[in-house]
Amino acid sequence: MSTGPSKEELEMYWKSSRQYFDELANYYKTADPEYYNNFIAPYYSNPFNRGSTANSGSGTKKALLFSFIVFIMVAFAGIAVFFFATKEQEKTDFKKTDRQIETSKDNNGNEDTKSVEKDIQDVFSDDNFIVGSKYLAEKDYDKAEEHLRKIKPGEKNYKQAQQLLESIKYLRKYNK
Repeated sequence: MSTGPSKEELEMYWKSSRQYFDELANYYKTADPEYYNNFIAPYYSNPFNRGSTANSGSGTKKALLFSFIVFIMVAFAGIAVFFFATKEQEKTDFKKTDRQIETSKDNNGNEDTKSVEKDIQDVFSDDNFIVGSKYLAEKDYDKAEEHLRKIKPGEKNYKQAQQLLESIKYLRKYNK
């Protein structure tokens, strides 16, 4: 039979007067250990009860909430970067095709029209710059100049290509 306050009273003390609850806990811990273990100890061992008071645990709740929000934001950012990188890769992996229409006549004089697709290698400005630089290193100035001149103003390596073209003029003048 319980000798101390009822469960409802303990709940009220836990929520409203934590100091009084702690004093009761200290008293019953030595005076009636069975009552303490059955009714008071669960308040201290339950993490949800500890977080429900205004004094203890509110910082922990805020930290957990903040951590969760940051985790969600980082996850969304990672997903966005993944899809953006995938889209950029798809843009650079295309091939241009050139469609031509061929008409042919069979033995009976009937015309047959066919659409023929031919692959044209699309050489990007980066590729032209790299190939031109390679030919320049091999001292094949004509091929280097041919590739470097394909780089148009506004493209990524335009300034560097112009510098290499100036270098080719100098190299032709003094190396040949």
